[in-house]
Amino acid sequence: MEITCTAVKLTPTATGDVPVRCSKHPDHVAAGDPVHESRVGVFPVRWTSQE
Repeated sequence: MEITCTAVKLTPTATGDVPVRCSKHPDHVAAGDPVHESRVGVFPVRWTSQE
């Protein structure tokens, strides 16, 4: 079983695009929290799934 959400997003950085994976609970979208979150270094990355 996954410990974190499986959502992945490409985020631009100074050295090119980097894939980041959501660090929230796997069922957070079903529970009503549509915002995915991750970090690139100290910078927060937030996004919503597009369906």
